[in-house]
Amino acid sequence: MKLPLTKKTAIIFVVLLAVLLNFSVFLFAYPQTFVPQTETLARDFSAYYIGEWRLFHNPTKVYYDGALPSDYPIVGESQPFKYTPNFLILFAPFITVSYQIALNVFDIVQFLSIMGLAFFVYRLVEERNLFLAAAVAVIVVVDPLLFAPSIGYDMASFFHYRIFSLHVQTVSPCYYAGYLLANAHILQNVFLVGALYFGFAKKPWLSALFFAFGVFDPRCGLFAVPLLLWYNRESLWKFVGGTAVFLAATNLPFFFYYGVGVAFLRSVVSGEVVSQMYLYDWIPLHSIAAFTIMEIIAVLHNRKVSFDFVLLKLRNKKLTEA
Repeated sequence: MKLPLTKKTAIIFVVLLAVLLNFSVFLFAYPQTFVPQTETLARDFSAYYIGEWRLFHNPTKVYYDGALPSDYPIVGESQPFKYTPNFLILFAPFITVSYQIALNVFDIVQFLSIMGLAFFVYRLVEERNLFLAAAVAVIVVVDPLLFAPSIGYDMASFFHYRIFSLHVQTVSPCYYAGYLLANAHILQNVFLVGALYFGFAKKPWLSALFFAFGVFDPRCGLFAVPLLLWYNRESLWKFVGGTAVFLAATNLPFFFYYGVGVAFLRSVVSGEVVSQMYLYDWIPLHSIAAFTIMEIIAVLHNRKVSFDFVLLKLRNKKLTEA
């Protein structure tokens, strides 16, 4: 039985193709996660594992930047944990297995979450212009943008590498880095886009819940706030109230547990992380920007249609009177 070639089936095809492209990126990056990022530096995933390890074994040092004798033994220096305390809730199950197993399971979980991301994207774009919907779907699910800096390449070789190479990074530089380093910004993208979808679907409490966990890197979360308020405009106070409740419920207890919450605030104020933007940091920002542009175009188009309709009514009225 053949599906009729409609706009929705075309969008479904584009979304599925984007997932397959993402899968090829994952397959290329996954084998490389079994070795450290460099001879002396572990992958970004080490930050989450060490942060969680310290939460249970040395809670006053969760946000300490540097190695400690009591840390879990990892090949290469571990990265510092920089995210909001509630991310430790999400990550807690991974500490039950060894570092390498946890790293690979985390990466697999992130890829599987792309299926949910694809669903959110489809539901958000299915009624839009076909070209616009396809462009947004590819940007969010594949992220084939060329202006983010490349890992391990200077800017001179960057453009040559992107333009003339068929390497997988040419297809998806940001997701490649996210999988390669087992970095959590892929997961953050799923949470933030999920928050947008539930706002669009008029489910403000679910939108607030996804946003509360998706804001573990506050820089990316803040960019999503205007669009989230727009999508939740019919139940704005439910969304705002729900966000406050979920953020407090998942972060406030850490302020009473060995001062973990206070240590996070200190790390934000005194650290350099606020100004640092790595390759994978762009993943959720690209998605938010794509959906924002799509909504602006949709609003402008709807207003134009409404204005043209009013003009048509006035014209018909004049013709009738004449």
